[in-house]
Amino acid sequence: MNLFLRGFSLAGTIGALLLLPVSSHAELSPLAPEPDWSALDAFQETMTREEFVHWVNTLFCPEGSFWKFTVINGNEVTLFGDKEHTRLLYRLRLAPDLESQLPLRATTVSGWKASKTGASNSKPLRGLVICLDPGHIGGRWAKMEERFFQIGSDPPVVEAELNILAARHAAKLLEAVGATVVWTKRLFEPVTSLRPAGLREEALASLYPAGGGAVVPASFSAEIERRIVREEELLFYRNAEIRARAEIIAKLNPDLTLCIHFNADKWSSHPTRTELVPQSRLVAFVHGNYSEEELMYDDQKWDLLYKLLSRTSIPEQEAAESIAQQMAATWSYPPESYTNWNAARRVGPSPYVFARNLLANRIYRGPVVFVEGPYMNAQDAYDRIIAGDYVGSRVIGGRAYRSIFAEYGEILARGVTAWAGGTTSTVVRH
Repeated sequence: MNLFLRGFSLAGTIGALLLLPVSSHAELSPLAPEPDWSALDAFQETMTREEFVHWVNTLFCPEGSFWKFTVINGNEVTLFGDKEHTRLLYRLRLAPDLESQLPLRATTVSGWKASKTGASNSKPLRGLVICLDPGHIGGRWAKMEERFFQIGSDPPVVEAELNILAARHAAKLLEAVGATVVWTKRLFEPVTSLRPAGLREEALASLYPAGGGAVVPASFSAEIERRIVREEELLFYRNAEIRARAEIIAKLNPDLTLCIHFNADKWSSHPTRTELVPQSRLVAFVHGNYSEEELMYDDQKWDLLYKLLSRTSIPEQEAAESIAQQMAATWSYPPESYTNWNAARRVGPSPYVFARNLLANRIYRGPVVFVEGPYMNAQDAYDRIIAGDYVGSRVIGGRAYRSIFAEYGEILARGVTAWAGGTTSTVVRH
């Protein structure tokens, strides 16, 4: 999300590294594998110091905590596992200038947009591989995920089902203009082979971290046991499932991944129609905005460097801006503001695009845009959502509406097509 001075002695570099061996005591996020720091070697001298500092300060860590873990000496960045700089993780060589910068050797961002191999006026996305990642599991897991609610005798709202419906519409339209569409999932079953009960050891480690001096009790009260079970569930659907999808994406190697979601505002556990919030808000997330707490984990430091150095941020930002423009034009809902929440930070010219360090957009390789559609519990969207998917128009609340899922699919297809250099008129309603 590694580079050295030209002419810097290779022998000197190796000698310096031997003086500070990499520690084996990695601090890792839950379920994260230990980082392969050698995988970053492909990025040595492929970015200038000026560009590296720019991306850290404007997108990846605007609040500055990344620099607490690093030392820059000329064009060498030394990354440590701790703020005291006692645990060396990696040394990165930066190019001193553009003339000395090596070409990017890692195949992390597709060159399709530059070459547009096979594209034509009628098929502007031919050759482009788009991965659709409909959020959440659904099915019998929906209540565990807390992505299920029902008001009285109204049809239940299950977010995973809504995401799949929108993704199906997007897939048809993207394929119609030449894109190859691949998926992380199509069914309402987990992608991961892990299950909550198999994550007890990890749940205990999360609740009783060894580094914090916590001791696992010999026995548990019923209340603590419920907390352990809940932690197992959270690790299953918020973590193991996303990591399994990341493995699929790594094999598919798409040019762009779209994480497709509907949003919601907070409300009670037993909602009524009177509690529907007045208005939806919209947002598209790109990757970035790491906090100091997140950077305490070695895997997240690795992820930041990988994303930064592979330059996924450029296509992510462009695609997110394009999709956001289509969202605003179609739905006219205002953007999120996040004025009192530091986890998301607005980036770029669009008021709808924010940087956020989500697990999905952090560990999915290649450019990723995480799109949040209308609020499932908003007055302006709820009745349209429970009306389901349909062809043509239907009168809802005294006004004729097309399927909200068809509109969502069109927004994604038009946004991607415009980003890729085609025209939105190429995307025809179906």
